[in-house]
Amino acid sequence: MNALPLNSVRGRIRAYIERQCGELGDDVLEVGSRIHDPAAWWCTNRDLAQGRWTGVDMQPGAGVDMVADIHALPAEWSGRFSGVLCSEVLEHVARPWLALPELRRVLQPGGLLVLTTLFAFPEHGYPDDYYRYSRSGLQLLLADAGFDAIVTEYAGAVPLQLNDHGEPGMARRTLPMHVFATARA
Repeated sequence: MNALPLNSVRGRIRAYIERQCGELGDDVLEVGSRIHDPAAWWCTNRDLAQGRWTGVDMQPGAGVDMVADIHALPAEWSGRFSGVLCSEVLEHVARPWLALPELRRVLQPGGLLVLTTLFAFPEHGYPDDYYRYSRSGLQLLLADAGFDAIVTEYAGAVPLQLNDHGEPGMARRTLPMHVFATARA
């Protein structure tokens, strides 16, 4: 399925999603489904569908079945979806503490949320970029939104050098690039 190298940004993300996709069920909501570049086949997840797959985004475009605001999803979606995929979107959400309870609301009891987001990555739009997440910060937001069975992990690496206190030389550090999570409704 994954044709990208695992050491690439998208390859790592896709491999994680593929590992989880069997538990998403047969009625999946993909948040942030718009394909920005038709040639960007590596950003498409719909091929993982094992039934109905609904793409939602804040802007119309390829891969979008419905334009909607993640902060206020349609009322008729309450308890509808067996799974929700939210990949590389949460950093672009203005108020994640309002959006995550919405994702919880549209999931069936026991439904699975698969989420990938950033810990260390350059700022980028689509159209805005608001946050970066640690494992513990994301776990807290998910728990506050009503999710349980939360599992988080870091992926990727961003090497850096810094001089904290003006001492001679540089310290080498490595930051995780992504934080991945699954959680149950």
